Amino acid sequence: MTYPAIGFHRMPYDLDGTEVGKGYVSTGVQSWLTSSDKIKINNESSDYIDAAEANNGCIWFFFPELREIEAIYWWMTGYHVDQMSLLEGSDDSTNGMDGTWETATLPSGYPSPVDDFSWRSGIKPVSFSGPKKIIRGRWGQNIYGSQCLVIHVFGRKYAGEQPHDLIFCDSSGDPFTALIDWGDQPEGTTEIGTFKVKNDSASKIANNINLQLNHADFSLSWASDGPWVTVLDIATLGVGALSNPVYVKNELGPPLLILGPKAARVIATVGSWT
Repeated sequence: MTYPAIGFHRMPYDLDGTEVGKGYVSTGVQSWLTSSDKIKINNESSDYIDAAEANNGCIWFFFPELREIEAIYWWMTGYHVDQMSLLEGSDDSTNGMDGTWETATLPSGYPSPVDDFSWRSGIKPVSFSGPKKIIRGRWGQNIYGSQCLVIHVFGRKYAGEQPHDLIFCDSSGDPFTALIDWGDQPEGTTEIGTFKVKNDSASKIANNINLQLNHADFSLSWASDGPWVTVLDIATLGVGALSNPVYVKNELGPPLLILGPKAARVIATVGSWT
């Protein structure tokens, strides 16, 4: 089976400096998600966080810079479950309550509250008139025993924001703009892909870059035939420079395995910018 192609970049909001709060539209953020809570709702598992249990429950995303919001997937469960009923964004709010707010346009409707993320048909395009620094999603009716299982936010930083950054590119140096799939993979086979890391800064050198994957079934190497490891380091990348090719291996063992979607991410950190 082939997944629907998704032409959006999924935000790694659990590790990119985004703060996520939960509470009510009437009173604002009541508590902030921990790092582990953000991981729970930005992955593909059935882990969950407890959500607000009253009318107009709300979850906020405070991004570290202006971002273009392109799509969203949102899955909640509980008694009398209601889907997300309103998505709003602001480019000037300071606390999630003040400032000017715009209601998003979702041309194909809001995500349904079902376990649909595995096949991606529940991802819904989002349109705002411009970039947003904060977005908030809320639901309308009482949800007793409510749990938030998955929120995937798709988009990218607005042009000119966060000038010192790393981006992932194909072998020609063109930035990836969508999720990467290897399609159906028979048991007992191995797939190898490749990417390059680019220093997207216009003025600073990236030092002590660390690369690692967040999924144990994948491994990295500087060569297509290994050796395969879990962590790679790059000493420096000059202004606008590309790394050597980084190879990624996904080895699917012999039968009998339980098959399902795997979502591995390359986590890149920079020791310093000089």
